[in-house]
Amino acid sequence: MEKIYFKHEQINKDKLVDDLMESPILRNFFMDNDLTSEFIQDNLLEFMNYNTEKNRCIECKGLDTCKQDNRGFEPVIFYRNSMVKRNYKKCTFFNTFVNQANDETLIDAMHLPSSILEASLEDFDFKRGKNKTVVHNKMMNFLTKYKRGEKPKGLYLWGQNNVGKTYCLSALAKELMKSHVNVVIAYYPDLVREFKSRVYNNSVEPLISKLKQVEVLMLDDIGGEGDSVWVRDEVLGPILQYRLLDNKATFFSSNYSRKQLNDLHFSEFRDNNKTKSVRIVRRITSLTKNDNEDFQIEM
Repeated sequence: MEKIYFKHEQINKDKLVDDLMESPILRNFFMDNDLTSEFIQDNLLEFMNYNTEKNRCIECKGLDTCKQDNRGFEPVIFYRNSMVKRNYKKCTFFNTFVNQANDETLIDAMHLPSSILEASLEDFDFKRGKNKTVVHNKMMNFLTKYKRGEKPKGLYLWGQNNVGKTYCLSALAKELMKSHVNVVIAYYPDLVREFKSRVYNNSVEPLISKLKQVEVLMLDDIGGEGDSVWVRDEVLGPILQYRLLDNKATFFSSNYSRKQLNDLHFSEFRDNNKTKSVRIVRRITSLTKNDNEDFQIEM
């Protein structure tokens, strides 16, 4: 009875061959390639190593618990030209990790914490703020149409602080990310400050261009910024006009209704130019209004 050593242990060679031939991992491989017991004996260590490594993958629960020497890679075995060879490929957990890392770059959260990516339409918060069911249905309807290649309008969400407006936009952005859609979600008051700071190094235009052309744009807390005629007329206006003409999905959240945004915010700017204020709100309305509905998230 011939003995061999594997990982410093003495093993019965004949019994090992029998065990390998009955292995769920290797049995079909042997049958598909019509391999004899003699061939298996001649390549015993190759099959044993593959069997050991493959078992690790079967028992694996995730990339963080991977026990392979090459983390995230699973063994593959093939028979060619009367020879058996082993190789390695990225496992499902590794591919998921890479895809998630790549997907997260699709969301550019400007001046917002990374925690917004924790929002989800699957685990949607229906408790904070009324009308959440209506908003959720509208967002799901948007997703369905957008995935079909249609050009649905965005939404204008308004209500008091802490009713979940940012959460709603974040959850939708996360869902769009899964479909590999580029999204910019920006906290508008800080975005305005960034535009002002960019004037001094002549880098305003690249940011304007980015916001014009991104697939989906979400401006969070519009109306929360300070008095800035220049941003209203030279930055926000051109961005909204471009997106309106190109049918690009645009979303807004605000503490103001659209009417209040016109009457109590833009019209109060220091130039007191109501015509330009009305023009901005009309663009917002054209980008978002569906069926004459406002989507207020109430306490």
